[in-house]
Amino acid sequence: MKAILFDLYGTLIDIRTDEGDPWVYEVLSRYFWYHAVHVPPEELKRAFFEGIRQYINQSREEYPEVDVYKIFQNIMHRYGDRRYPKGIVVDAAMLFRSLTIRHFEVFDGLYNVLGSLNERYKTAIISDAQWVFAEPEIAMLGLDRFFHLRILSSIFGFKKPDVRLFRHAMDSLGATPEESVYIGDNPQKDLVGAKKAGMKFILFRSECRSYNGFQPDRCFYDYSELENILHDLLEFDEFRKPE
Repeated sequence: MKAILFDLYGTLIDIRTDEGDPWVYEVLSRYFWYHAVHVPPEELKRAFFEGIRQYINQSREEYPEVDVYKIFQNIMHRYGDRRYPKGIVVDAAMLFRSLTIRHFEVFDGLYNVLGSLNERYKTAIISDAQWVFAEPEIAMLGLDRFFHLRILSSIFGFKKPDVRLFRHAMDSLGATPEESVYIGDNPQKDLVGAKKAGMKFILFRSECRSYNGFQPDRCFYDYSELENILHDLLEFDEFRKPE
């Protein structure tokens, strides 16, 4: 085994958000006024979700992904009086994110496990995630010291279970599917995508059963279990190899 790859949200980061809360758009609308972007809260909320729908409808991908940075960029240009530099758009997007978060922390025991795995394996993140949110959040929680490779769907324009995300990560790490394990919490995206890419898969905090004809190789509910599960999986793999 050469590479261990992780999903981000729901696997490394325990997060809960509320993008439907009207208060979020009231605060963001007031912030926009400081940059001469005049859009009422209800109109801002409508423009945000309509922008997402248009982005997805215009995509030719089987599993299309949006780039929230571009959504906010378009809103600011539409309701503002000038074209806004990247830094201001990024700040607006990060303010929006901070207003929507209701719970945000890593799962118990994660840092100890990652420190141990990082010494023995190549590690990476493959996530359906917005780069404008995920990159600072990875740094905020100190996960950047464990993962130098982050494959974020919003950069590519498509999301899991598209196998291209998994293949790109393995190619970047110089690992084959047979040498790689993916760990995630969403069977429909993580399990199906990893298995279609030829990888082994470990399911986190979900019912341990087959999904769409694919079976997890192992399952776990607490990070204190993970290293033993990996050891067991590797021993089983060695046992099955023909002499």
